[in-house]
Amino acid sequence: MIKDTGAAPHYFTTEGNLFLPSGLARNPWFADAVAGGPIAALIGHAVESAVLDPAFEICRLTIDILGIVPRQPLKASVTPVRQGRQAQLHRVELLAGGRLVAQAHILLARHLETPALAPPQPHPAPEDVAEDNFLVGASMAGAIRTRPIMGRVREPGRGVTWLSMNGEVVAGIPASPFVKACLFADFGNGVGSATYAHEWSYANLDISVQFFRMPRGEWFLIDAHTEGAGNGHAVAQSLFADAEGVYAKGTQTVFVGPGRPR
Repeated sequence: MIKDTGAAPHYFTTEGNLFLPSGLARNPWFADAVAGGPIAALIGHAVESAVLDPAFEICRLTIDILGIVPRQPLKASVTPVRQGRQAQLHRVELLAGGRLVAQAHILLARHLETPALAPPQPHPAPEDVAEDNFLVGASMAGAIRTRPIMGRVREPGRGVTWLSMNGEVVAGIPASPFVKACLFADFGNGVGSATYAHEWSYANLDISVQFFRMPRGEWFLIDAHTEGAGNGHAVAQSLFADAEGVYAKGTQTVFVGPGRPR
């Protein structure tokens, strides 16, 4: 049994070079497994902990969840794959007991001054939206606050909400806007689910985020919806913004299966 330590809500503690999942990291679909959000946030933490060339900016993050990630000590590593003059690619591996359980690729492009092509951000600012309970049980013991604009988790249809996370991904280390963005990148299949959870499950198999720029500030918006052809899988599509505008767009491949009773 892995025990939690520390006062602030957190997903992982450290023991040497291992990350120990807390109870808050638990997967809602599978007992004794780690949820996709904490996995994505831990990968973001591993990327930030690696030594990356400061002349390059992260422009894409792709994560493949290779089956059920057990709630056991996890080890993360970051390895360069390509180190070109204009682009760099790094591979992140997450292992449990020596077995590969998730992997990610981080694509970076050299920073250049170029014309801005900002996508529209039609949503109200976070200070103009009342705080309410949007996540229904996924609030990280109250550390994740929401200001919903449309929809609700566990109700079918497009969902739009502002989110703020005041907890820690790794205990004792403040989570950066990038790490928080990695966490929220997993939320699309829940925020914009197309079915009721007790009828059909919608666990994600991967996460892909295309960054226009790095996120900033404390509040993060997600505007998500899910589409599928009725053949066992679907695509959750998300727009991500902060108070200054849209910073990324993302997708998740969703496995659709029999749901669970309420």
